[in-house]
Amino acid sequence: MPDELYERVLTHPKFAEMTKSRARFSWRLALIVLAVYYTFVLASALAPDLLGRPIAEGMTFSVGLTAGIVITIFCSLMTGVYVLRANGRYDAMNRDLIEEVSR
Repeated sequence: MPDELYERVLTHPKFAEMTKSRARFSWRLALIVLAVYYTFVLASALAPDLLGRPIAEGMTFSVGLTAGIVITIFCSLMTGVYVLRANGRYDAMNRDLIEEVSR
């Protein structure tokens, strides 16, 4: 991208709107994921016996192991949510911005 076009993109109001929207969305997702992780860490620190219990009588799968698997799946889903939004909304906004600035 030529320097002049690059400068026009950086100073365009739609670019500021897009970066602000993307940052807000990514911070929300990051805070949700951190809350889930820290809840797990607090639970393991404050109630280790709870996480060590089996899920049901006679099972060897513990609550903590199940929680770890659920957290891993949840974080993968949150990554997928971000990718879908980035590929859908933000890429379209980016294309529109570049077309508008290129004129």
